[in-house]
Amino acid sequence: MNPNDERVSFLPPEIQAEAGAGRPTAALVAEVAACLSAAREGYLARLPVAEIVETLDRSVGLWLEAGSPWLDTAGRRIAATTPYSEVMVRVGITRLLEGCRKDGLITLLEAELGDPEVLDGFRPRPGVRGLHRALGPALTTHIFSGNVPGLPAVSLVHGLLVKSANLGKPAADEPIFPALFARSIAAVDSRLAASVAILPWSGGDTAVAAAAFAASEAVIAYGSDDSIESVRSRVPPGVRFVGHGHRLSLAVIGREAMDPGSVASLAERVAHDVSLFDQQGCVSPHVVYVEGGGGVPPEVFAEELAAAMAAFERRMPRGRLTTEEGAAIRQARAEAELRELRGDRVRLLVSPAGTAWTVIYEEDAAFVPSCLNRVVRVKPLANLGDLPALLRPVSRYLQTVGAAMSPERRNRLADLLAPLGVCRVCSVGGMPHPPLHWHHDGGFNLLPLLKWTAIEE
Repeated sequence: MNPNDERVSFLPPEIQAEAGAGRPTAALVAEVAACLSAAREGYLARLPVAEIVETLDRSVGLWLEAGSPWLDTAGRRIAATTPYSEVMVRVGITRLLEGCRKDGLITLLEAELGDPEVLDGFRPRPGVRGLHRALGPALTTHIFSGNVPGLPAVSLVHGLLVKSANLGKPAADEPIFPALFARSIAAVDSRLAASVAILPWSGGDTAVAAAAFAASEAVIAYGSDDSIESVRSRVPPGVRFVGHGHRLSLAVIGREAMDPGSVASLAERVAHDVSLFDQQGCVSPHVVYVEGGGGVPPEVFAEELAAAMAAFERRMPRGRLTTEEGAAIRQARAEAELRELRGDRVRLLVSPAGTAWTVIYEEDAAFVPSCLNRVVRVKPLANLGDLPALLRPVSRYLQTVGAAMSPERRNRLADLLAPLGVCRVCSVGGMPHPPLHWHHDGGFNLLPLLKWTAIEE
C-alpha cells in the first residue's frame, strides 16, 4: 500500500471505481456494508485475537519507525488542510499511536475482558459458572470528528479487536488520517484491511447515514453534543450506540508542588497540556487551580505558566484561527483587562504579538470554560475540599483532572471528584495522552460493543 495515495476514501477494490463516480449514495453504502460483512465472515471473524493484536502492532509500527513515510505524509497533508502545524500533527499522532502498540492492546483486552480469548471461543470466567463467549458487532459505523488528528485510529482499533467490520465516516475538516491508517493496516495484512472502509459523505445526507446505520450492529460517534444527539436520534432501535460529546478538563496543583526549584518544570508540563492541539481535545485543561500556602504564590505560578506557554509557542506554533475564534480570544482578553482596570484581582498575561497564547490570573474561583486556542485561567484555591462546589455546575461535562500533589492527596482528590463524573485523574504533563485502556467518558471501550453468550452448567 502506498502512503502517498491522495484519496480520502479506503474501499473494497471491487467497488472503488463505482465509488469514485460521484457523491456517495445509500445504495453504495449498502454495497460497501455487504462487502465488509463478507470479508469479516471470511477472515476477521475466524482470526485469533492474538493475531489481530500482532497485525495492529505491526501496522502502528510503520508509523513510528524512523523516517516513516506514513507519518511524513500525514504531517504534511493534515497541516495543509487543517489549522495545525506539521510539527504538532506529527507529535500528536506519534504520542497517540505509541499507546496502540502490542503491550497497550493486550492491557486493554485484559483490563476489560480478563481473558482475551473469550473473543475466540467459549472460555471459563473467574467466579462465574459455565463457559462464556463475547461477540463483537458484524459491522460498526464510526462517525469521526476532526479536532484531534489520529484519534480515529483508536476507534478503528477497538472495532478490529472485537472482530467487527468497520465503516468510517471521516470529518469534513480532517478527512485524511482515517484512510491513511486503513492503508497502513492493508500494508501489513490486506485480508484484515478488507474489513475496513473509509467513505466520506456529507453530514446532512440523512439517506446515506440511514443506510450505514441500518447495516450496522453498532455506531460510535464523536463530536459536539448537538451532533451526537443528531446521530443518536437516527440510529435504529436495537443498534448499539456509543457517543463521545463535549467534555471539560482542568488541572489542580497542590501546595506541596509549589517548590521554587521545580516550579518552572511544572509550568512547562501544564503548558504542554494546555497547548497541544490548541485545547481542542476533551482532555485539555481549561482552568488551572493552584492551592495557596506553598513556596510559590499562585500569581507567580501564572507568570511561570505564561513563560512556558511562550516557549511552547516557539517550538510548536498555534494553529490558524477562524474569524470567530480570533474574536472570542480578543473578547476574553478585553473582559479580563476591563476587570483589571476596575481594580478586581485579575491579571492578564498575553503573547507579545497576536493571540498566540493567553493566561488570565483571577481570584474568582468559579470554573469558567475556555474559548480554547491556548486561553487558560489560573485561579488560587484555599483548600482542595472547595473543588466539588466549584465544579458542580459543570459536573455533567467533567472528564480529566491533571494533578500535581502527593499521591495521598491525589487519591483524596479523586475521591472528592469521582461523584461529580470525573473519570480520569492523571499527572500534569500527561493529560493529552490517556492510555488505551482508560475509561473514556467514564465507561469501557470494548464492552459496550459486545454481546455475550453463556453455556450454563
